This record gives sequence, structure tokens and C-alpha cells, in this order.
Amino acid sequence: MNKLTSDDYKRLRHNAIVLADDEYGDKVLLLTDQSIVKLFRVKRLISSANFYSPARRFAKNATKLQNLSIPTVSILSLYKITAIKRTAVHYQQLQGETVRDYILAGKSTDVFFQKLGQFLAHLHELGIFFRSAHLGNIVFTPEKTFGLIDISDMKIYKSSLNKNKRLRNLKHIFRVSEDLELLKDNDLIEKSYLSHCSITNKKFHLDFLNKAKKLKS
Repeated sequence: MNKLTSDDYKRLRHNAIVLADDEYGDKVLLLTDQSIVKLFRVKRLISSANFYSPARRFAKNATKLQNLSIPTVSILSLYKITAIKRTAVHYQQLQGETVRDYILAGKSTDVFFQKLGQFLAHLHELGIFFRSAHLGNIVFTPEKTFGLIDISDMKIYKSSLNKNKRLRNLKHIFRVSEDLELLKDNDLIEKSYLSHCSITNKKFHLDFLNKAKKLKS
């Protein structure tokens, strides 16, 4: 992790666009070269974030996803910025449109939704439990594949997800009101997911469909 002084950070941040912030300061910056800096607050002087920060976890998740052939961001550097009590990850964006923007633009088709369901099933088969799996964090790439962004909050298991974890992850997939409005009359994602799922138990399939319907209602 590279240490940045206050002046180093000011130079890095020069002419950047603030994409997200809060009462404590900047959270996400778009730099002039179109790369992204995501900042994480170190809340205490003695903190686990000093040893295994969210920035390191973000970078580690990116490497794991790449090893699993899941498109994601490309890590450029990790920073520790003591002057502002932050760690940060600097990365190149994943090219494409978020699924949310793609649907809002009127580009989606039945085949698109079926492929999205297949992709979600593939993530679970690979053991990926993505807590931030709403439509704003799944990208449809120029290569017509799906990829993931905002990957801090993720767990990758050594084997495929069990029934309970798959049902739990539905809460994260169908949790944003804007997304639910786009999907409320569409069950193609769920049906495609189940057709590509290794779990063939009929009760699980029924529970999956019922839970998805309840979350979207």
C-alpha cells in the first residue's frame, strides 16, 4: 500500500469530479484520466482497517473475480493517506453500462433478462456471495457479457452457494426500489436462474420464486 502525503493526495485529486461523498468527506472520485479512486475512512487510530483495510479487500476481490473469469475493475494502486485518515483503492473502470441504465434506456430484451438470470446463477455456482448485487453494480460490457463493480462487500466460497445463501442473496439483488419498479412485471431473471442452477430440488425452486415475488411486490 503506497503512502500518500497531504500534498500527494491534493495532486491526485486535482480537477477530480466527486461522484460520492458524505459528512466526513470524499468517498468516490473520478479522476481526469477517467480512473476512479474509492476512499475508506479509518475510524480509529488502532483499527483493523490499518492492517486489512476495505481497500485491500476490494483489490483482493478484484483479483479473485479475474481468476474466475468474471469481468470487473482493474486495480491500479492502493493508498494509505494518514493526513485525512483514509485508505483508498485506485482502479480503472469496467467498460459498459450498468444493468439499471441499460434497462432504463429501453435496450433490454427477453434474452437480456434470461442471460442476466444465467449470470447470477453462474456467480452462485462459483461460490460468489455478492451483497451489493443490485442492478447498479452489475455491468453489461461491450463484449455482451456481465461484470461486477463496487466489490468491497463480497465473499467467495470454495464451493457453490447452498440453498440458504442463494435465498439470502435475493434480498440484495431485489432491494432497490428503482430496480423493483423496472422488474415488477418480469420473472424471466428468476426462471432463467433456476434453469441454470445446479440445485434441482423442487421445494427450493418454489421457495426461490416465492421469495423473489414477495421481494418485488
